Amino acid sequence: MTNKLFAVNQTYYSQSDLDARWRDWQRVPHIRDTWKPGQRLAVCISNAAELIPFVLFAKELGISVLLLHGETPMDTALALAKEAGCTGLVFQSVQDGFLPLASDETSSSAQEASICMFSSGTTGKPKLISRTWTAVEEEIAAYNEAIGLENAVTPVVISPVSHSYGLISGVLAAMARQAVPHVAAYTNPKLTLALLRDTPQHIVYGVPLTLHVLTSFPSDVRFHQLMSSGAPMPQGLIEKLAPLAGDRLLQQYGCSEAGCISVNRDLQYSADIGKPLSHIRIVEAGSSLDQPQELTIAIGNQTIATGDLAYVEQGEIRLLARADDVINVSGLKVYPLEVENVVSQLAGIQECVVYRGRHPVMGEIVCCMIVAEPEVKPETVREWCMHRLPPYKVPSKVACVTTLPRTSTGKISRKLLEEAELSL
Repeated sequence: MTNKLFAVNQTYYSQSDLDARWRDWQRVPHIRDTWKPGQRLAVCISNAAELIPFVLFAKELGISVLLLHGETPMDTALALAKEAGCTGLVFQSVQDGFLPLASDETSSSAQEASICMFSSGTTGKPKLISRTWTAVEEEIAAYNEAIGLENAVTPVVISPVSHSYGLISGVLAAMARQAVPHVAAYTNPKLTLALLRDTPQHIVYGVPLTLHVLTSFPSDVRFHQLMSSGAPMPQGLIEKLAPLAGDRLLQQYGCSEAGCISVNRDLQYSADIGKPLSHIRIVEAGSSLDQPQELTIAIGNQTIATGDLAYVEQGEIRLLARADDVINVSGLKVYPLEVENVVSQLAGIQECVVYRGRHPVMGEIVCCMIVAEPEVKPETVREWCMHRLPPYKVPSKVACVTTLPRTSTGKISRKLLEEAELSL
């Protein structure tokens, strides 16, 4: 038995390290005097070595945490914190980066400690999702049962731990089974490969894009197991990765409201998202490829419509398509209206539409079409967005046109734009 809990870039952290950090935090006036059970705090921290202890600290205090992508600009993070009824924002530093929010701007009330995040409804408008720690712990127990990993297998997490996939599945589930997860937050993939070389019994937690990048570097590393999530892995990438994953290529599927829903332990086809976890009950799904339905599940007394079209075959869920316009970029949701609002504030923009594109290996990307003054170039739009949005929300492709394509009723159809993008 080791007292190591997790590692970030090969620096280990133990329970003693966490206890010492928590004691230091509790001496800080704004924490000691204002952080109370039942509050909800937004957290925007890019450093995993700071974020993971904070989430565990907030759980101990009985405080709910709203997870925001670590590279979200401060103004955007503040707006999201206010919208979620948070009493404050922790921006990049627990000790020095706390921004209180006035009580008349918040709606937070006494509640069981939860992990919160923004998701979308059927209209594409983000909505706040809150999951209690009791629900998260139930998911973790069922998840560990489903993946059947031995404690000796070390998770190497290359997805952001500010997202539930990296945090819950990659880090917290590993800690629950007394494995020691490694968060590889390197900007240079070669350093991650070196870590994997030194950790022969590993499972890499990534999304299609990061797995593609990682496995594209010439290396003598033998990948033990690879786990993907966020969006169904493109078939071409499956065929590339399968020979590289010495033991298993896995894929998991979930949503913000439910966490992980299913796991495929032997991935061969993109649409196969595996068997539901033991605490999940399928309420509604299609019966065949020709008759898909929106996948609806139940956890206890809670019924959740996933917004995805799927069917069940021999106990396995087959996912066909999303039912809305939300774009999944490497497992992170992008809402077109949010990006359009940012683009439309650029001088010279007359009209714009944001829609889903698809790369044959990397999966979904953000595309944007604009009608603008001649001086506005695609590079201008991307530069504008880079200063106002997290990198994953910045359009990968920007097209300048004289008019936006419209249907006979005068409306812009994102679906038609997506189909046109695929035909190029």
